[in-house]
Amino acid sequence: MMISPVTFVEELKDADYNTLIKERDQLIEYIVEFEKKEKAGDRSGDEWNYNPMPDVVYQVYLDYLAELCKMMKEIYREEYVWGNKKLSD
Repeated sequence: MMISPVTFVEELKDADYNTLIKERDQLIEYIVEFEKKEKAGDRSGDEWNYNPMPDVVYQVYLDYLAELCKMMKEIYREEYVWGNKKLSD
């Protein structure tokens, strides 16, 4: 079972910004890989035998990514634009 996008970001609320970047990158990696396989018509993997199937995971990960990006935008504005932090910190 997958969690809601709101719960997904709630579980990351105490994570540092670099952790959020890594989480974002992992979501994007799955999304891009799914799209490559889908464009090629490749649904041959074992993952298609389990629930949730990859097409459902893809859609949920897009929702996760959207919520995560909103959160990252707010944190970046607060801590890096208006605050004194730098990504290199």
